Amino acid sequence: MKHFISRIWNHDQHMGVLRITQALLNDFDLKVNHKRVYRLMKELDIQGEGYRKKIRKYDSSKGPEGTRVKNKLRRRFQTDWPNQKMVSDVTEFKIPETQEKVYFEPIMDLYNNEILTFAITAGSPNLEFAMKPLNSLIELIPNQPYKQFLHTDQGWQYRHRTWQKKLRSAHITPSMSRRATCLDNACMESFFNKLKVELGDLSNYNSAEELITAVKKWIIYYNTERIQMKLGGTSPIKYRLRAA
Repeated sequence: MKHFISRIWNHDQHMGVLRITQALLNDFDLKVNHKRVYRLMKELDIQGEGYRKKIRKYDSSKGPEGTRVKNKLRRRFQTDWPNQKMVSDVTEFKIPETQEKVYFEPIMDLYNNEILTFAITAGSPNLEFAMKPLNSLIELIPNQPYKQFLHTDQGWQYRHRTWQKKLRSAHITPSMSRRATCLDNACMESFFNKLKVELGDLSNYNSAEELITAVKKWIIYYNTERIQMKLGGTSPIKYRLRAA
């Protein structure tokens, strides 16, 4: 049993007791009580790395005034339908070695927490950058018989008429967090927290390009392999395929 626990933990050292317990069942068909897993992890002197880390914030509120819209989600993040409730935001990384900045903008489906599309750049987080994931999203998702929402903060790019026009032409309803109220987009904040903790110390990256490669690899891992207990102990894509 210890051998299997070590294998799982070595694959992802951020995994805690519950996710390792689920991985034993998923990967090795071993049904083990989480209390036993906890005891064996203590004997192995391993533990999942926590998420209490100060996350660098990116403020995109300054810019052209644009159009602010109401918070249509109102923290009702739960949905039983794919592509019904989606969220997006931009976050910033700064490489200590080179002082380069990297900007990352994903769009997440709250149905299964899957990252549907994203943009990442070491350049300027301009409107062209901001529009890339939205344009990809519209090509990717099918028309649905129910109302669809894309929730963001009040960043200048989301208030821009180009963004707003694109959303409405695709029959997607915009929704925005209230000013300085990060909990209105708590799912995206939580995702960024996991990403930045699991990428590790940014001083370990020698360039923006190296970090960008790491982010892209992590997104693949997150979508296809990373266990989420809220999804019944499976990954976002496996959850979606299982429900299809």
